[in-house]
Formats: sequence, C-alpha cells, structure tokens
Amino acid sequence: MENLKEFSTKDFYLSACLLASGLILKRLEKNQNNFMTFVFEDPDNLAEKIIKNHWNRKHKIPTRDLIEAINELKTRIYSGF
Repeated sequence: MENLKEFSTKDFYLSACLLASGLILKRLEKNQNNFMTFVFEDPDNLAEKIIKNHWNRKHKIPTRDLIEAINELKTRIYSGF
C-alpha cells in the first residue's frame, strides 16, 4: 500500500488556489461548528511552495482555473462531499 503525503487546511480560498494549481483534493472532513478541512494529496511537497509563492504574490493562476476551483469546492461542500 502506497503512503501518500497529505496537506490539509481549513482555508477555503487557499484550498481553491491549491486545487487550481493541480493538487488533488482527496477528501473533505467536517469539523465542529460545520467547518471543513480540505485534505490534498501532496506526495511531492508542492503545497508549501505554492502557499509561500501565493503569500509573496509570486504564484500566478489563470482566473478561469481559480473560478472553476472555487465552484468545484462549493459543489463538493454543498453536495455532502
């Protein structure tokens, strides 16, 4: 059985950025107070690099990809994952 590294965050828009950047959303975990944790496959440790570049305003994502990622996350949340 292969052990894939995971990255998780509760930040919705950061999750959209990760999804639009090509990381695979593995699952959603519902926490207390109906907050969600977004869990991504991250075998190559790309999440940290993407986040660092995101906060330094160096990570560029096509607008359409970001909008599609936001819509996909909303669909997954409201459809029960």
